[in-house]
Amino acid sequence: MKSTGIIFLGLITLAGCSNFSVRTNISPEEALKTSKVEEYSVAEISRYKADSLGRVSTSMCRTRSTQPKPTESLLIGNLKYKAQKLGANGIVVMECVDHKINNDCAEFLRCDALAYRVDFDAL
Repeated sequence: MKSTGIIFLGLITLAGCSNFSVRTNISPEEALKTSKVEEYSVAEISRYKADSLGRVSTSMCRTRSTQPKPTESLLIGNLKYKAQKLGANGIVVMECVDHKINNDCAEFLRCDALAYRVDFDAL
């Protein structure tokens, strides 16, 4: 009887996970555009004719263990998306800091970058 209950519980769990999906506000077309946004260091960006378009910032707070962990790669992807919306084709990541902002946020990460429009024709 005990093993039947465990099997039944396992089947219910699997059925519940079958509808699991990750949603984002970035459409597939916009995600492709962000692949055209390159990441540069401060030294690299100074070698190009580049116009600064401003600062972009993003953060992620993990409140439940079922949520994805905040990672630099996730946040840098979001920075590229925000920079692309400004018309940028490059970013320089200034910092990524992981500090706890309150007790509701078990894991927190914030990244800031400068968005640039690099003129490759001026090379």
